[in-house]
Amino acid sequence: MFRLMLFLALGAGSLFGGGGDPSYQPLFVIERSSNENVVHYDAKIDRDGRLDAREPVIAYWIMGAKDGRRQELNFLEKTKAYGLVVEPGSNPDSYRIALISEKRLGIQVYRDGDAVRAETTIDGHRAYLRKIYVGVRKGSLFGAPDYIELNGTDIATGENLHETINPRR
Repeated sequence: MFRLMLFLALGAGSLFGGGGDPSYQPLFVIERSSNENVVHYDAKIDRDGRLDAREPVIAYWIMGAKDGRRQELNFLEKTKAYGLVVEPGSNPDSYRIALISEKRLGIQVYRDGDAVRAETTIDGHRAYLRKIYVGVRKGSLFGAPDYIELNGTDIATGENLHETINPRR
């Protein structure tokens, strides 16, 4: 009985927002044609249930081509490819983010009830971003993308959306 009471006392803080550790909610991923490693982007939620003002979005690898472990982005990946530029949004508890490598793709991150959303424009529609797929030409120097596919859900209709972008234009 003592263990049950202790578990409930310690667990109640995290269940009701009073815990000290942050929590994370998945936002979107970047997959590449070159291998099965995937970059994940998660919203970081502070103990008060808000997006963490110091680091609202985190990025990390899941090394699917190897053993499936989680691995942090290295310095070059953060500064040249998969890192983020983060600015406060127009509404409280919202942020504008852009990928270092594709700053034209503006993404709004905000709370929507219990969920956190990554919103962008896909094929002219407001959408929740789920996945970016990067087609890399074989033998290209530094893995320069040949095309980028955006995948998400139309906010108004709930339909799946898809758009292919040529990054060299």
